[in-house]
Order: sequence, then C-alpha cells, then structure tokens
Amino acid sequence: MNIKIVSILVCLFFGGLALAQTDSVLISLDNNTPDAVFLTYNDFRYNKGILKEQINSSINKDQLDFLGKTLDAETFSYADNKINKSANTKSIWGFFQNKTLYVNYKGSFYRVPVFGSICYLVATVEVTSVGFYDPMYNPGSVAGGRRQEVREFLINFYDGIVTEFKMNEAELLISRDKLLYDEFKKLSRRKQKEQIFRYIRKYNEAHPIYYLK
Repeated sequence: MNIKIVSILVCLFFGGLALAQTDSVLISLDNNTPDAVFLTYNDFRYNKGILKEQINSSINKDQLDFLGKTLDAETFSYADNKINKSANTKSIWGFFQNKTLYVNYKGSFYRVPVFGSICYLVATVEVTSVGFYDPMYNPGSVAGGRRQEVREFLINFYDGIVTEFKMNEAELLISRDKLLYDEFKKLSRRKQKEQIFRYIRKYNEAHPIYYLK
C-alpha cells in the first residue's frame, strides 16, 4: 500500500478517536455526581438533568433522600431559565441521588445497584395471581388476586429500556464483546447461570459508558 495512503488512513483513524472523545464525557459515579432528575432517557444520555437546586419544594433540600421524597408526589415543579414548569412523576425516566441511579418501572422508582453498559436491578412488583395461590409456598402479600413478587431486571444503557431479566437477553448483551462471550460460552450451562452477574460486571469494566455532548 502506498505510504501516503497509509498515513492518511492513520490520521483519519486517530482523528476519529479524538472526535469521539470530544463528543462524549465518561460517566463516573463519584462525589462530583450531582443529584438530578432526568425527565427522559434522552435527557439522561446528554446529562441534561434537573438539579435539586432548581426544584421548588417545601422539603429540606439538605436531606439525603430529598429527591425520593419529592418524587413521591404526583407532580413536582422546577425552574427552567427562570420559568416555572411542572412534570408528572409517573412519566419521569429516572434520577440520580447520592451517587446512585434510580429508574422508573411502571410508575415506581427502583435503585440500580449495578450501573454500567449493562445495568442490573431488583424490584418488587405487583402481579396478578392466576388460579390457586398458597402464601406458604410462595410468600407475598395477596389482595384481590394480586400479590407482590421480587423480580430481576436488566437495562441496556444504550436504549434505557427496563426489561425483565432473562438469560438469553443477558447473553445477547454480553455477546457484543466477542472475547468475553467466547469465554462465557465455554462454561457449562450451570456455571453460566451461576456466573452471569460476574460476567455482566466484567463486561461493564471493559466497556465504560459516556454522556453524549
């Protein structure tokens, strides 16, 4: 290949990397992560949160769970460029509080303990029971054919959608890293089930996430 062409390709490659870095910001949950509400997933990806300082509330903003308490109400109001606006809490995508992400699932907010390219969380959801239900066999609260169950969920960082945890869905997300996925597939099926969360964490370590600019 012509040396000049090689030089041009190299410049284009590293120029593309530099452009990608300037178009994104690494997300690291630390003491500099402000408490903020994200009305939509798109707001989250671009880090356009409503800071707690913007929120109009009679609740003491120094409380550690200020946002959680504020979002217990049906609506909340906030200042946007000196204009007061309001939002329905049931429609909010999520919020950061004390360096932790909380996401909305069917109108309730749940803590995301594993945050990264693949997010994992556990939530208590209300389900409709079908047929005979024995609380001694499957503990939970029952009222009018409904009960509370603990469910596991995944979030693909790149679409922000909360889905119930399934092995095939988790594998599909991990498969984006061929080397890691090949290592995972060498395990027996039993070992795969036992170590799936370990591999989710390994995937997240290898693939840091970024806000878009």
